[in-house]
Amino acid sequence: MTTKLFYQDPYITTFTAEKWEQFTDDANRSYVVLDQTAFYPTGGGQPYDSGTINGVQVLDVEEVDGEVRHYVDGKLPEAEHIHGDINWPRRFDHMQQHTGQHILSAAFEDQLGYSTVSFHLGQEVCTIDLNVATLDDDEVRAAEKFANNVVQQNLPIETKWVSEEELANYTLRKQLAVSEDIRLVMIPDVDYSGCGGTHPSSTGQVQAVSILKIEKQKNKRASILSVASE
Repeated sequence: MTTKLFYQDPYITTFTAEKWEQFTDDANRSYVVLDQTAFYPTGGGQPYDSGTINGVQVLDVEEVDGEVRHYVDGKLPEAEHIHGDINWPRRFDHMQQHTGQHILSAAFEDQLGYSTVSFHLGQEVCTIDLNVATLDDDEVRAAEKFANNVVQQNLPIETKWVSEEELANYTLRKQLAVSEDIRLVMIPDVDYSGCGGTHPSSTGQVQAVSILKIEKQKNKRASILSVASE
């Protein structure tokens, strides 16, 4: 099992690993496994972190049975220790977008009763799929205004590992997909969600939430494209 430093502190940008091994998967891709890492693996709608390990580019990061695999561009030279560097602008953009999604989803849920069924973080925008057939401009702008008010209040963002029994103490926005290793991301009085992603320590760091356009999906859900960084 890999120790996940990004859960201890999402602001870690460099780290050292004492133990490491390099392997090749069935697709002939080379990957490195470390005893601890600050690289976030793809999961829960959030893309992987990029960066370098001992100067070698990290091309992809995946978690397989608790093991974080760092797919790298070539074989690492022999070394006693591993030094990792996270691409911080990419990581922080994901943190901003992910928190912006939480806030905007809470706005649609609490203000209009429209639930989020899926989302995806991209390089520039985050898409949110809502379980509603149509949206009018007044509804969109009301949700956007609510979200930016939360951002401007600079509320604290807290994370906590809880047991299934402890969930009764919280009003969650959506049903959890897991029953163990439960991690909550909480914006007091705004949003309580099970989430394994990385988030900033306060809503003000999102800076702004802007809804760019609405697309109606074939299944009659409305897809919102939003940006959560300046």
